[in-house]
This record gives sequence, C-alpha cells and structure tokens, in this order.
Amino acid sequence: MTAEDNDLPEDSPVLVAVMNNRRDFSIARDQGWYRIPRERAPSRIGADYLAFYQTKAFGEERWAIHYYAPIRHFRIAPRGDLLPEEPDHPRVDELYYKIEIGPLQHLPRPIPSRHLRRITFIPTTLDRLLHAEEINDLWIGGVVEERLWRAFKENGIDAERNYPLKEEDEAHRIDFALLCKHGNVAILLEGEASVENVHIIRERPRIEDYDLAAHGWTILRVPYSEIIDSLPGCLDSILTAIAQHGGPSAHPQR
Repeated sequence: MTAEDNDLPEDSPVLVAVMNNRRDFSIARDQGWYRIPRERAPSRIGADYLAFYQTKAFGEERWAIHYYAPIRHFRIAPRGDLLPEEPDHPRVDELYYKIEIGPLQHLPRPIPSRHLRRITFIPTTLDRLLHAEEINDLWIGGVVEERLWRAFKENGIDAERNYPLKEEDEAHRIDFALLCKHGNVAILLEGEASVENVHIIRERPRIEDYDLAAHGWTILRVPYSEIIDSLPGCLDSILTAIAQHGGPSAHPQR
C-alpha cells in the first residue's frame, strides 16, 4: 500500500500502535519501519498513517502519543529477515507485518492516557488524531455511543472507553469504564447502532454479567433508546452509580 501525504483527507484511517522500547523507536525514526507480529495484529491493519503510543520506557514522553507517520507500504516477513542481528531469538521464524513509513511527525499536542492504561491498537482517523485531547477521544463508536461520550465530556464524567475486562483479554471490552474509589462500574450499551466511519467497524463479543462480577465490576446496562430519548435521566443514573462507589478514583501519578 502506498499513501501520498498531501492527498489524504482528514477522515483517512490511522492505526495507533504501541511503542514500548527505544530501539524500535530508533528503527522507526532512522530506518523508516515498524513491525507487528501477524498473530497479534488487529483484524484490519490497513491504514494511511501509523501513530505510536509510547510506554514508560520513554521518560517524559511516556503514556502518550507524540508521533505519527504516513504509511508507505507493508509486507509480511519472518522476524529473522527484519532483525538479522538476532539469529537465535526464540521467535526468529515468526511472521511479522513490516510497515514501512515516512518521516515521523510531531502531533500538534501530545495525546495522553489519563489512567495510564494498557493499549494495544486503536483504529481511528487523522482528524481525531490531530484534535484528540486524550486517548479516549480516538475510539470510534456508533452514533449513539459518540453522543454519550460527548455528554460525558460536557458534564465532566471521567470514563475510559473500550476498556479491556482483563489485561490479557483483548476481545472482551467494556464500552465505558468508570474507575471509582470503591469499585468500578461497567457501562455496557445495548441495541442497534450505526458506525459513523465506514473504514472502522467495532468487533466486540458480548460480556456476560457473571464475568464482570467475577472481576469485581458493578454492571450498568444502558439501552441505546435511553440515550436517545432520555439522555439527562441516563446521566443522572450514571452519576448516582459513581457517587455510590465513592466518586472517581484519582488518576495515577506519572
């Protein structure tokens, strides 16, 4: 795949990936490529841009997105071909996507993760990447989900979007997670919803109540119809749940 920077509209697809060590950052910056194990790649890897969420290895730049780059081309290759200096690595024969990129570009402002959450991949758009205030602004949901997210921001409700039920389980995600002082509240949306961007389709299996309860979550299932027809009442129920759990937890120290 080839992408020309100047011809791409703001709804161009972007893939946010994790950058967790300085060697891989140097490869991306100096050699112009990034790798993703094929067996752990997202279902839709094609995009016009690649952005990087930097982990704690990056000091002052940690837990945020600072850089993005246009994608020029990608292909599949074994790890040994990509990193020949490591012939004895246990995954030397594992297949990877080699994503060739243009020069790294600084975002107008960093996109932080407020709760320092673990992130793997986020499919988003160039417009969202350039205007996001924090990581949760990047997720793209249906029209009703987006309406609830805007209401959260307007009313100062601290929520995490697309939150994994447990760290090692990327498939089962909570629509909105309210991280509170005395327990967490899982908001699960129910009903039909159209996705606002045809490039990005959310794939998420249903989370059962007993799975959430087993991990200490209080469950709040919200029908789409309630968000459409009675948004103020819906927000009141959510604020009550937050208060019952001691209010929002403090953000972790950076």
